[in-house]
Amino acid sequence: MKTTNLLWTLAAVAIGAFAGTKPMNVVVITTDQQRADAVGAWGNDHMITPNMDRLVREGISFKRAYVCGSTCISSRAAFYTGQFAHNTGCYGFQEWAHNRSWVEDIRDAGYYTAAMGKVHHYPATAMMGYDERLYTENFPDLRKSYDDYANYLKAEGQPSPCQILTQGGDWMNKHASNAFPLEEKYHVDQFVGRMATRWIQDYAREEPFFLHIGFQGPHDPYDPPLRFLDLYADREVPLPHFDAGGLAARPPQYARFMEACRNPLMFELPPHYGVWAVDLRGMDDDAFRRMRKHYYAKITGIDYQVGKILDMLEQKGLMDNTLIIFTSDHGDNLGDHELIYKWLMTEQSVHVPMVVRLPGGARAGAIDDGLFSQIDVGPTVLTALGLEVPQRLDGSSNWKRITENDRSEVPERVYCEDNYLTMVRTPDRKLIYYAGQPEEEYFNMAKDPWEEQNLANHPDCKTELLELKAEMLEWITVSRYLGSLPHINQVSGKRDKWPANHPEDPYVLSCSPKTPEYRAECERLLQAARKP
Repeated sequence: MKTTNLLWTLAAVAIGAFAGTKPMNVVVITTDQQRADAVGAWGNDHMITPNMDRLVREGISFKRAYVCGSTCISSRAAFYTGQFAHNTGCYGFQEWAHNRSWVEDIRDAGYYTAAMGKVHHYPATAMMGYDERLYTENFPDLRKSYDDYANYLKAEGQPSPCQILTQGGDWMNKHASNAFPLEEKYHVDQFVGRMATRWIQDYAREEPFFLHIGFQGPHDPYDPPLRFLDLYADREVPLPHFDAGGLAARPPQYARFMEACRNPLMFELPPHYGVWAVDLRGMDDDAFRRMRKHYYAKITGIDYQVGKILDMLEQKGLMDNTLIIFTSDHGDNLGDHELIYKWLMTEQSVHVPMVVRLPGGARAGAIDDGLFSQIDVGPTVLTALGLEVPQRLDGSSNWKRITENDRSEVPERVYCEDNYLTMVRTPDRKLIYYAGQPEEEYFNMAKDPWEEQNLANHPDCKTELLELKAEMLEWITVSRYLGSLPHINQVSGKRDKWPANHPEDPYVLSCSPKTPEYRAECERLLQAARKP
C-alpha cells in the first residue's frame, strides 16, 4: 500500500539542497553489455558518445565500478534485489522474481514506478515493484503477446530482425555483427528510447517517479542502424589484446566457453535464431575492426536516444530535482583474451561505466577512482529518497560519498557471483574462486592489468591468498545470515548482529524486539560497558 505525501516531504528534507523543496525523481538508465572503456569522455577517443559525455561533464564518474553478476540475469537480479546470488539463488538464468526488489520499497513509499525496456525479470512478465512496464528483451519473440517490442514489429508488418540476420547462410563469417536489416525506427534501442522520452513527456501524476530505462544494446547481435555505423567508417578503433599464453594458459572453462559460442546449430530456432553464434578463430585485424565498429556504433545509437531523454527531462523542468544513474549490467570481452561476450570474470566483463548526475548537476565533472559495487545502488537510492535501508540488502549506502565525497563509504573490496565463479576484487588484487573445482585464479592487478600471470600457486602469494579467502568466508556468512530474512517472510525484518549479553560489541543494532523494559536494560548494560 502506498503512503501519503508525508514521505515525499521527508525525502525532500533528506536530499536538502540537491532538489530544493521538490521531491526527488529517479531515472536509472542501463545499457546491456557495455564495457567501461566505451564512453568517449573517459579518455576513449574511438567512441562517439556526446550524450554520455554530457552526463560525465554534469555528473560524478565512478571509474572503478563493478557488477555483481557477469551475465545479464544474475547481474540484474543482484542489482534490483540488492542481494547477491547466494541469497537470491540466481547464479545464472534462474528465476528471481520471487525475491523482493528495493523498487517495491520505493513504490510502497508513494512513488510511481515504471520500467521502459529491458529489465530481465524472470519469469519475464513479473512486475517486481513496477506500476507500469514496457516489455522488451534481447530477441523479440513474435510468438508471444506480452513482448511490447515484438508487438510493435507485428503491428508494422515487420519480421524478426534476428531471423533476417542469420538466414543468409554466412552469419559465422560476420562474427555476430551486421547493420540492422530494417528501418532505423524499428531497432529495439530506438524504440525503447522513443518510448521512454514519450513517457517523460506525458507524465503528469502528482507522485514523484522512479523510472528504469533499459536499452537492449550493445548486447549481441552487434546490429547498429546504418546511420551510426557510417560514423565509424574511417575511425581508428583499438584491436583486441591477446594474452601471451593464449587460452591454453587459462583454466579449461575459457576454451570450453568459446567452443560453445561456435555452435551454429540453432539458426532455425526462434526467437534468437542463433545470432549469438560466433567463431573468433582465424580472424584477422580487419575482421576484428569490423566487429568492434559494429559494437561501438550500437552504443552510439543508444547515446543518440540518451540525448533525447536528457533533452525531455530538461524541457519538462525536471533536471533540478531528478537523480540520474547511468550504468550497464556487464561488459563484453570483444575479442580480448581471445574471448567474446561475458560469462567469465575478466575485467572487460565485470568492469562497467557508472555515472551519477545529482539534481541540478551538483559536483559536476567529479572523478571517483575508488571501488564501487552495483550492490550499493539500491541502498544509495533509498537513502537519497529519505527511506530506511532494509537489513536484508547486502549493500551499503554511498550517498554521502556521492554528495560529499565521503571516502569512508568506499568499499575495501567488491564481489561478483555467477554460476560457479566468485570474484573478490580489491584495489590491486583479484581472486576468481571456482566453487568445487580445482581451478583458481589470482592476479596482481597493479602489475598485471590484463590478468596474464596467474599467481594462485605462487609460493610468495600463499598467505595473502588465504587471507583473502578468509575475508570472503566472513562476507558470505554474514551476508547469508542477514540476507535470509525474506526466506522467513521478514523482508523488512531485522536480526540481532550480536547476542544481547555482549553489549560492548560495536555491531549491536538492537538487543531484542521483546519489550521496552528489556531494551532499556540492554541500553543500560551498553552504557556501563563503555565507561572507563
